[in-house]
Amino acid sequence: ALGVPVRRLVQAADSASVCLSKGLGAPVGSVIVGSKEFIKKARRLRKTLGGGMRQVGVLCAAALVALQENVLVMLDGDHKKAKLLAEGLNQLKGLRVDVDAVETNIVYFEITEDSKLYAACLLKKLEEHGVLVMPESSTRVRIVVHHQISANDVHYTLSCFQKIYAGVCEENGN
Repeated sequence: ALGVPVRRLVQAADSASVCLSKGLGAPVGSVIVGSKEFIKKARRLRKTLGGGMRQVGVLCAAALVALQENVLVMLDGDHKKAKLLAEGLNQLKGLRVDVDAVETNIVYFEITEDSKLYAACLLKKLEEHGVLVMPESSTRVRIVVHHQISANDVHYTLSCFQKIYAGVCEENGN
């Protein structure tokens, strides 16, 4: 999202952790990097806490594909789709999005005071249309775009929001 190589972002750190699932599309996994001593301690701690897995070659292969094929192409597309979603949501009366703050695949929106819906009701109505979002509070909601969400899915989601808000106005006689 920043257009900066990862090595530059972490150059001042002595260790870093990268999640391979979520936006990258691997089924599970994280990678840590650091000194040999740090990695040795991390491995010991992982095993102590029950984090060891056996025969994870297939999962590792999926993680390798995620790193090789999804980092540049998929993440950039996810960020663009999130921006499209944010801009569309921000145009709906009753919702507010800080569009400039949307730099990655995560969009937060606020349900404004003049809205006829609270987050719980909105989430229920969205779920009826197959759209899943996560409430942060009664007025703040998080929605995430990932590599399996197409531009058509974003447009569908926006149409669901539009239908829901149009229905609320109709129910209230506005």
